[in-house]
Amino acid sequence: MDAAVECTHCKVVMTSWSAPNSPIRYYQCPFCARTHSSLYGEVFRRRAGARVVEAPARAAGPAEIPMASADDIRWAQVKATAAQWFARIEADQRTRAPREASVSAVAPVPAPAAAPRVPTRTPAPVAARAKRK
Repeated sequence: MDAAVECTHCKVVMTSWSAPNSPIRYYQCPFCARTHSSLYGEVFRRRAGARVVEAPARAAGPAEIPMASADDIRWAQVKATAAQWFARIEADQRTRAPREASVSAVAPVPAPAAAPRVPTRTPAPVAARAKRK
């Protein structure tokens, strides 16, 4: 398979390589890093993540290989981090909602009744002054 392969997610031509003396060729998207193998031809036939571009790949120099720019790579990392963060928040909300529902379903516990007041004795000097008056 010497044709160019395009990532169906990012719509860019994938880079390719193969091991020495191996008939299997590997294709990787420079943006999303999805990797496909020529061993699984149904991926290309059904366009499940990759598709063969009609024009055959021409011999290109290293400068002509479509590569992701530093901004594209950084943006992809930011999106991946944000996706993980949102997934963590969503999972936390899913686990917290049943706990909050079970807590609110239980009747509130009444506050303990106030303990009866025990009269205290006034100190002797104050009592003595009261008697003198």
